[in-house]
Amino acid sequence: MRNFLRSRRGSVAFATVVALVPLIGALALGGEAGTWYVTKQHAQNAADAAAYSGAVQQACLNSPPCLVTNTVDYRAKQFAAQHSFCNTGDGTAYPGSRCLSSLPSGTTQTVTIASLTSWPGASGTNFVQATITQQQPVYLATVLGMSNVNIGATAVAAVQGLPKSPCALSLTTISFQGSPNINAPNCGMAANGTAANALNFTGGGMTMNLGSLSAAGGCTGASQFCNSAYTYMPPVNNPFSVLDAVTLPTLANCSTLGFSDGSLTAYSATKTATTGPCTNNNLDLKGNNTITLTGGVYFISGTMSLKGTTAIAGTALFILLPGASFSMKGTGNITVTGNASVSTSQLPTVLQPYANLFANMVLYYRSSTAVQIGGNSNITLNGNMYLPNADVTFQGNPTVALSGGACGELIAKSIAFNGNATFDSTGCSSATKLPSTQYVRLVQ
Repeated sequence: MRNFLRSRRGSVAFATVVALVPLIGALALGGEAGTWYVTKQHAQNAADAAAYSGAVQQACLNSPPCLVTNTVDYRAKQFAAQHSFCNTGDGTAYPGSRCLSSLPSGTTQTVTIASLTSWPGASGTNFVQATITQQQPVYLATVLGMSNVNIGATAVAAVQGLPKSPCALSLTTISFQGSPNINAPNCGMAANGTAANALNFTGGGMTMNLGSLSAAGGCTGASQFCNSAYTYMPPVNNPFSVLDAVTLPTLANCSTLGFSDGSLTAYSATKTATTGPCTNNNLDLKGNNTITLTGGVYFISGTMSLKGTTAIAGTALFILLPGASFSMKGTGNITVTGNASVSTSQLPTVLQPYANLFANMVLYYRSSTAVQIGGNSNITLNGNMYLPNADVTFQGNPTVALSGGACGELIAKSIAFNGNATFDSTGCSSATKLPSTQYVRLVQ
């Protein structure tokens, strides 16, 4: 017995058991805290998705028509639900929801969406804040005096626009080659093409002073320009796209009907049936003539060509019919302002419902024939140019200037600036008719 009491065998094991009690408790508390961390990460993912999706919906609603008509609150909560977070008791059937029909005893969830007009350190006037909280009971942590724990996460997404709205929009690509001079500090250029080379720079001798440069696709070429471009952006809305589905009428040749208005004849729905509305066919304007226009709408078929020092000035709208083409070479000048308004009597029946779209428009080019403006020609426009089917190339030394208060926009299938071409919009105000592309980013 005495030997047994004096024996030290097993004393280390006993001490180890005593030491393991608090150690196991600490590990258990650590494990419980670990589950809180995992829940917080899931909540943060849900908050990020909710804020971002809500802001995307806000951007959509800012630029009607928005095909998804849900509210910002609904869209944000829908994406929170897809990450397993819903307001307790919310029975809304959100598409893709992964929320449980009943939560474990003592557990509640809250999803709060707020639309804000500002956020510290971020520009813009539209912000969406998503706050997600899950309250749940504790177990081993009761030894610390806790009965439940609130696990929360917050995210804020901003709807932002380009620094300057576009005044030149390509429906596919914009390319720059050689040494063009782009001087448009009050507006931008945008390409709606989704290809990796939607913006393409060949060579580095060009001068670029642009308010913004963006594309729905990528940018290739000179890094000094591509690095400042906004790429893979939402496409810019084309305000004239509704005109693309209109079938233009076939018109008689004005010259065969005896009409003459200098070298051009304006369309008029009030012409008599025997001499009715007509189109200017295969115009070859050359020499040193100056044609002054006074607010008419001129339909062109065949080829309209300006050569030599021919000048066109005044106010007008040119509509080039399918199959027509336009060529400007030499040292001619076009200085034309779009009509402040176009009456239905100046348009064929099929275009009369869209008369408002032709206000301030200078050129409506429905042909798919490529347009090349070259030589030392100069074009000064106060109005819009819409060429949805044509590739437009500025080649050589032409100067295209947008001037006046409202200024104008160039919209074409594709746009290329080659050689020493100059695009100048310094005479424009900062406002343009094309809406700025909006994009969404998380700011918290």
